Amino acid sequence: MAKKIEHLVVLMMENRSFDHVFGFLKSNAWPIDGLNGDETNPDSQGTAVRVTKDAQHAGDLNPDPPHDFLSVNQQIFGNLAGTGPATMEGFVKAYEGKTKNVQKSHRVMKCFGPNRLPNIQTLAQEYAVCDRWFASVPGPTLPNRAFAFGATSLGRVDMNPNYLSLRTIFEVLDKNSVSSKIYYHDYTLGLAVGFIIKNAKKFLFFFDDFRNDCKKNKLPTVSFVEPRFNDLSASVDFLASDQHPDHNMRLGERVINAVYEAITSNKQTWESTLLLITYDEHGGLYDHVPPPKTVNPGDRPPEVFDFTRLGVRVPAVLVSPFIKKGTIIHDKVFDHTSIIATARKLFIPDWEKSALTERDRQANTFEDCLNLSSPRADKVKFPKVASAPSSSFAFAASANDVASSSAESGTIVPNTTGQLNEFQQAMVFQAVVADKILPGHTVASQVTSMSSEREAARYLDQLRGSIETSRDAKPKTRKTSSKAVKATKAKKTKKATNKKR
Repeated sequence: MAKKIEHLVVLMMENRSFDHVFGFLKSNAWPIDGLNGDETNPDSQGTAVRVTKDAQHAGDLNPDPPHDFLSVNQQIFGNLAGTGPATMEGFVKAYEGKTKNVQKSHRVMKCFGPNRLPNIQTLAQEYAVCDRWFASVPGPTLPNRAFAFGATSLGRVDMNPNYLSLRTIFEVLDKNSVSSKIYYHDYTLGLAVGFIIKNAKKFLFFFDDFRNDCKKNKLPTVSFVEPRFNDLSASVDFLASDQHPDHNMRLGERVINAVYEAITSNKQTWESTLLLITYDEHGGLYDHVPPPKTVNPGDRPPEVFDFTRLGVRVPAVLVSPFIKKGTIIHDKVFDHTSIIATARKLFIPDWEKSALTERDRQANTFEDCLNLSSPRADKVKFPKVASAPSSSFAFAASANDVASSSAESGTIVPNTTGQLNEFQQAMVFQAVVADKILPGHTVASQVTSMSSEREAARYLDQLRGSIETSRDAKPKTRKTSSKAVKATKAKKTKKATNKKR
């Protein structure tokens, strides 16, 4: 049914593992490679910490678990060097290294039970779930998002924010006259890529534009949809929805629902679209499946890492009316370069010759998830969120924990004074660089220093407004003065008179 697909939409959320979101949904009726409930990790005192299904929407993970390259090595192999068998038993100890608190380190084993995340959990069970989708890099956000765009991270496993030279799928599609857009709220990695910055009017749009394009059946062929990454105000519509710990998971659920509702708002759009919902990386949260080997992108010699193994497994859900309910894709390994490979295969005639790197050349594609010959007529109804279970782990008595945990009782608290994490610092750097490159933009000159999420959010909002104004501005038309008009008419009259003579 791939021939019926005219639009590929990718929504990439932040920093959650497969087991954290789906592990406890495993059953005889839905036999994913999830949790049995007896999986454990040792803490520094030798206590075996068991997985539990009492994860809270917010409040558990402050500070957020480490997910830098060395910490991911520790989580997978039990050591910073990344050597030996992949036991997946270093998550608790890695988190204790961040929290400096044994009891708090146990929280990294907390997972969500059924209907605690009803939107993504329902879509996974109603359509297709991939239980072998791994992050492209055993490391943090930026290199993984770079792989989703360009099938390489330019040899980086850290949060170096400079991706101006990254060649992306957007260039390949554009060269083949295939349309593509990034729809974002406050930030996108597109603001770090030179080609996209210079062509901002063509590629950078906002979430309201996504809704309108869906409604009018005017989606581009390939779309990336980005959640909101920073709390701007206490209004629900301006709170971070990326699900990066410790942002509230319910706000991410709202975005997932909004994307699904937008696509299904128009029958033509719905019946010609394949939606992928996935996560950039696991965010330091427990998963029991060891990452498999892969191929080096081949675009540069390896330095710190040879890129021949993937990162930790992440949630991945495929949604289309041409997908049979309860589909589980278990026999294929995917990573974020599968997005690029699938887009090329679906929409570029000579697709085998259009690979960005060796990684997307060899990546598995997922268009064969379309296993129905005619579209389903039903539309998913999402259940209400299940009540929060009592926690097996005691909350530390910090003000941040108490404030965040109030989200479970209905109040969502913005992170207005929190220090910028490494990802948010990189966002600001990339935005300032983009701001200096974008024609006519002067917001960057106003930046002196930033220390809180609220300050970063305000700056990103200013830049977004500047881009929006630039796009909406009508091209200037040359005005001709009345004297010039009269002079022109006089010349024409004189010319005509001379001809008659």
